[in-house]
Parts: sequence; structure tokens; C-alpha cells
Amino acid sequence: MKKISAIRNIPYLTIILLTLICILLLSSKNMIMSQASYPEATIVSSAYAVVDGSDSDKEEITFPHTFKHLSPRTHVTVTTHIDLNKDDPIYIKTVYSPAKVYLDDELIYEFGRTENYPSYMKDPATEGYLIGTDGHSGDTELRIEYLSPVTRSSLTVYSPIYGAYKSLFFTLLKLNKWSFFIALLELAAGVLFIFISLMLLCYDKEVCKMIFHFGFFSLMAGMWSIGECNYTGVIIKNPTLLYLCAFIGLFSQMIPLLYFCRLAVGFKNDKPIIVIAKLLTVLDLVACVLQLSGTVALSQSMYVFHVILPLILCFLTAYIILEAVRSQNSRAKRLMVPVFILALASCAEIINYHLKFVASLSLLYQIGTLLFIIIMGIVMGLNISDMLSIKRENERLIFDMNLLEHSLLEQKKYNSLITTNEQLFKKQRHDLRHQLVAIKGLANTENKQLNEYLDSLIHSIPSAPASYCENRVVNSILSYYSAICRNENIALETKLIVPETDDAALDNDLCLVFGNLIENAIEACRRMDTSDSLNEKSSHFIRLHAHVHYKTLIITMDNSFDGHVTIQNGKYRSSKRDDYGIGLSSIRSVAGKYDGDVAGDWEEAADPNAPQVGDYYYSDGTWSATLNSKKTFKYINDTLKSLIYINASYLNFIFRAQLTYCI
Repeated sequence: MKKISAIRNIPYLTIILLTLICILLLSSKNMIMSQASYPEATIVSSAYAVVDGSDSDKEEITFPHTFKHLSPRTHVTVTTHIDLNKDDPIYIKTVYSPAKVYLDDELIYEFGRTENYPSYMKDPATEGYLIGTDGHSGDTELRIEYLSPVTRSSLTVYSPIYGAYKSLFFTLLKLNKWSFFIALLELAAGVLFIFISLMLLCYDKEVCKMIFHFGFFSLMAGMWSIGECNYTGVIIKNPTLLYLCAFIGLFSQMIPLLYFCRLAVGFKNDKPIIVIAKLLTVLDLVACVLQLSGTVALSQSMYVFHVILPLILCFLTAYIILEAVRSQNSRAKRLMVPVFILALASCAEIINYHLKFVASLSLLYQIGTLLFIIIMGIVMGLNISDMLSIKRENERLIFDMNLLEHSLLEQKKYNSLITTNEQLFKKQRHDLRHQLVAIKGLANTENKQLNEYLDSLIHSIPSAPASYCENRVVNSILSYYSAICRNENIALETKLIVPETDDAALDNDLCLVFGNLIENAIEACRRMDTSDSLNEKSSHFIRLHAHVHYKTLIITMDNSFDGHVTIQNGKYRSSKRDDYGIGLSSIRSVAGKYDGDVAGDWEEAADPNAPQVGDYYYSDGTWSATLNSKKTFKYINDTLKSLIYINASYLNFIFRAQLTYCI
């Protein structure tokens, strides 16, 4: 129990830990910034640009600026003046474009040299470096010569930033703080949940896989955020690595998310989820192969995934809502809101990427992803709690079933011995009766006392016990419970045709079903208040019928009950103890053994006190066919091998149960 409680609390503890990390990171950043004596770095806001022409064609631009409809490797020159202090570095960012940086016509740095990036890439990755100014100071002309990318027809140029080293670091951190901290939190969450899943590997594989997929999703989301964050380019001096992290993380994060939702929800039909996940895996592999072969860059495949990923999230949201509504799945209901938030954030991010109504790209989806991780951490705790409760209940039922099967096997041996002895006793009783009659005739005496004594001996010989059906197991059960019914004045009516079988497992299932149904019926009769009945003489009854129809044994049972049924969390509460009932759960387990399923619904009615006989209802001294029952419950299991139908009617306080199985 301690292990179960610890596992249940893991997601909550993880969320608390991540929250503390976030608070510490933000407070540390604020403390550092407050103690810094350096002024903020200068962000260049405008410049003059020339596109593949002479100085006479230059135009003034405001950063950031996108040049559209460019041919591959078009020359774009951006010129501005900056006021440098001695040894102040400059931060320059390029996006898939080679570039040269000049100060007063002196080349100080060159981006995107062919030898600096792999041959499978047509363009250099996004780069952001701090460039030394080699002693330049004062009013200085800054000129950046770009070459437009091969993989796209546009070129985006960003603001140069200059100042002291610490000022540049703090300014870049300020501009990218949310993106950077969200990336760190996503990576931390991914690592923590994957570590937790490995710890649970030996305890519960289903929970382990669910937590692992969730952690893998967080890790992929963190990889994408790290690759997209401008601040990490200053820290990690490997733009190609960040490029691969960003796109692989973006393309791959939906795969573990789909598998996580599959396990977390428990879809009635999870084939669409599996198919989509496998197709997306193939697409990811194709995109990577095309990149490594130098055919299509990941930055070009991105536009395909910009359509696919939001569609997948929208489909997943709709499918979860459908599962929640159609199957009344509580786990699906918990996932509706967080998955919807993620889908909404992805759609907003795609729109922002093309329309740029928010300056910081990828921030919307990062916020949506972080909210999803936080909410799902809590939801996952609830799902784990449910899964562990179900597992514990199943283990209890399996134990009870094994114990019952063992008892039934022993009982069957005992019943077989009793049956054999009964056949012998039956013959002996029959012979003894005839022998006594013969002795009486041979005595031919006028001795009145002797004749009376012989008559008493003849009449004292018990008759053979009742035989209810051919099946010895069912017959034994009926013999036992019929005696109880006689002692408690419960009218028991039986018409049974249950053939004998050689299948011990089938006999055990029959014993379980008959035993639970009759036992529950007797308990229902015991709880009745005869004063509330229309006819006291008929208030306690059980009618049990069985017959063979088209190689199918059909069992029907009617019994009186008091009309009180307690259901909690979709399960029956036992009337005998403060716990869930085991009888119907055992019948459900038998159905599950034959790949069965359960569905149910309640219907409210007009008159809660109206009793019923047939199709007519008694109310206010008259019979009517216009009233509905107070409540009707349907318990249906319809598969190839089993059908269970239970109807609890409040009308004449009749409980009906029908079980059908193939013989």
C-alpha cells in the first residue's frame, strides 16, 4: 500500500519540484540583473538596405525585416552606424544565410562558410554569435552582406545588438527569458518523468510506459524550444546541432504524445491513434533521410508539418471528446481540456508564424506546451490512482475467482460422491420399501401393533431428493438454496434444462453465475418489507427458468426486491457490507473471460411509487399504461460467446436477470 501511495503522489511531487525550479530560476535572474552595474546593450532599430543593386537603390528598413521573392543567393546589404566603446562585441543573428560583417569596410567576421556546416545542408543553420570588434570605437559604420537562402525565397534580417559582454548577455536573456526558461522546464520535466518511469519498470509496466511517453514528449518539446531560443545560440556554439534539435523535436513530439494519450485515456478503439502514430513515424524518418541525403532540408519539410501537426492535435482533441461522451470515460474527460489547450496553442503558433502578430516566434506554442505538461502532471496523478485502484480490484477478483474455482473443484468431487451414493440409496430405499411390504404380507397376522409398526416403517422411508436438471453442479446448487428458500418462506419456482458437461471450467462458470444470482435474489427477498407489497403472499418469490435454444442455454430469473439500488462510480455498492458488490463483478469477470463488455444507462420516470404488473401501472387506485417506471437499469454484454442482460424494475419490485452463453 505504501508503494501504491508513493506512485500515486509522484506526478504531484514532480509538478511541485518543477514549480520550485522555475521560481528559483526567475528569482536568480532578477537578483543577477538587479546587481548588475552594466547598462543595457544597444539594440539597432533601423538601417539602410540594398537588394542586389547599387547604392542608389537603397531603402530604409526597420528590424526585423523580411525580404520576399528573392532568388537563391541574392546579395542583400544592410548598412547602419553604431557608437561603439572600445572592445564592445556585437551580436549578429542570421537565418539560413551566409553573411559577412564589416566595420568601416574591414571584414571582422563571416557566417555560413561552406566548410563550417555539413555537406547534407544546402544552407547554414540559424546562427547567433558575439563578434569582437578588434579595437573599433566611436562612430562606426556597420555593414552586413547577406546571401539569401537556397531553401526558401525570403530573407529575414534581425537587429544587431552591441555593448559590453555582460550587458549583451543580460539583454539577450531579457529578450528570450520566457522561451529559455520554458525550454529548461520542459527538458527538466522530460528527464524527471523518464527517470520516474524507469524506477517503476519493475512494478507496473502500464504506468511505466504511460509516464515514459509523457516524459519523452516533454523532452522532445524541450529540444525544440532549446533549438528555437536565440539565447542558447550564444551559449552553445554549434548551430547545426541546435538546428537538428529544433526540427527533430518539433517533428517527433506528437508520436509519444499519441501513445501517451492512448494509455492515459484507454480508448475503446485505439487503432486510429496507433495508425496515425506509425504514419507520423514514417514521415519523420522520410524527412530525416531527405535531409541527410541533401535532397530536402528539414526547414523545407517544416511547412508540411505545419499542416500535419495541428490537424493531428485537432483530431486527437475531437477523438478524446467523442470517447468521453460516447463511453462516459472519466479519464478521457480529464484529458479534454489540456489537449484542447495544446491544439489551440499549435494553431495560434502556425498563424503567428505566417502573420507575425506576436514578435516572439514559437512562444505561443511553448506556453501551451508548458500548460499542458503542468495540467497533465496533475491529471496523470488521477489516472495513475484510477489505474492502481482498478489493478488492485482486479487482483482481488482474480484471487476470489481462483479461491472459488478451487472450492468448486473440491465441491464437484464431493457432489460426484454424493450423486453416486444417492443412486445407491435410491435403489436401496426402493428395494427396502418393497421388502417391508412383502414382510407385512407374509406375516399375515392379526397383530395390530405389528401391522402399524410395519406401516410406519414403510412411510418413514424418505423419498428420493428432487432432481432439478441433468447438470450435477447446478443441481447441487439448487438443492442447497431450495432448502434455504423453504426455511425462509420464499416461493421458489424452477423449470431447468441444463445439460451435463465434461468441461470443468464451464461448470465452474455455471456454478458462479447460478450461485451469485440465486444468493443475491435470496438477499433481496430478505430485505423486503412485506407491508409495502400489494400481495403479501406473493411478495417473496424467485422464478428460475432455463432451456436450450439453438445450441444456446438461456437462463432467466425473476425475484422480488425492495427497489433500492446504490450505484457509486458506475459500480454497485453491496447491501451486505460497506464495499462494492462482488456478485455482479464476478458475473462481469465471467463475461470478460469470454471477451465481454459492459454498458448501462438509467431512465427517470414520472411516478416513483407506481407498481407494475405486465405493461400496466397501479397509481391512485387505478391501473394505467401511461406511466413510466421510476428507474430502469440495463446491464448489457453482447459478444460472440456471451450475453448478459439485467433489468431492475421498480414497478412490482421485480429483479430480472438473464444470462446467455454458448454450450
